[in-house]
Parts: sequence; structure tokens; C-alpha cells
Amino acid sequence: MITIETSGFIPIYEQIKKGVKGEISLGVLKPNQPLPSIRDLAAELVVNPNTVARAYRELELEGFITTRKGKASFVAENSSSLIRGEKERFLEDVFDRAIAEARKFGLDAAEIRRIVESRLKRQEKRSEGEGK
Repeated sequence: MITIETSGFIPIYEQIKKGVKGEISLGVLKPNQPLPSIRDLAAELVVNPNTVARAYRELELEGFITTRKGKASFVAENSSSLIRGEKERFLEDVFDRAIAEARKFGLDAAEIRRIVESRLKRQEKRSEGEGK
């Protein structure tokens, strides 16, 4: 389910792209599955069809979807591997922001590594406890 935040600073077409990529990464949309038509999605989201068309066009240029003339848009075969790269880029951004915040607090690289290692160990223990 794609949601749009109209009062934010992120352009609507970017939000649509993010929503489609999110549904692909979660397995809601699978390779070769048809996407809603531009008109249907525009009506559902209450946005201009040109906005959806732009999102679909950019998703196609990025390789996440394919469009068959006279037919519809479909999730691309290789979308799963592209999503993996998107997830890595997203996490790199998260880590970059976290490191920048840690630096503001005066932490050095060794202290940041110690905190990250501690958090990873804590998550591993939590996961092991849930598996029992």
C-alpha cells in the first residue's frame, strides 16, 4: 500500500517510486506481476496521472519495472537484485548519519565500533531468544 505525504518536502513522484520499491522488496510485488495502471493508481492516491507516469518512467529507467506497449507496466525480472542494492544504499545513509551524530558527541572510531559491536551482539542475543 503506497501512501503519500502531501505536506512533506519529498516530491510525490519520489514517494510513489519509494512505495513501489518497498512493495517489491517486501515481496508484495513479484517479478512479472502487473502494476496498477497509471490512471488507477492516480485515482487511488488522488494525484495527477502525470505524476504516476513520471514515477513509472523513472522506475523503468532504473530497471525496477518494464512497460509493454499497449499492455501495462510489470515488475522487472531482476528487480530483486536491484532492491538489494537500494537497501544497501539506504543502510549506508543511515550509518553515515549515525556516525556523523556520534562524531558530534566527540566519539572516535574505536568508540563508535564498540557501540556498533555491542548493538549487534544485543540483537543476536534477542534473535536467539526468539528462536527458542
